[in-house]
Amino acid sequence: MGSKNTRKTFIIGHSKAITLPKSWLEYHGKEKTAELTLLGDAILLVAPKGLEGKAKRVLELLENGAV
Repeated sequence: MGSKNTRKTFIIGHSKAITLPKSWLEYHGKEKTAELTLLGDAILLVAPKGLEGKAKRVLELLENGAV
């Protein structure tokens, strides 16, 4: 299982944002900018480009109570 981190939101313009853990970015080899896909409603999953399908399957399992 991956790591667990707590983050606080902060305001940027009219939106709220969070920072991503440095260890997560290093694991995925991301530079200063990266394309990420956000999936979900009650639970939000962040998937790096190329792992969207896997994240979608995980979200479906969570929503169906299989996990």
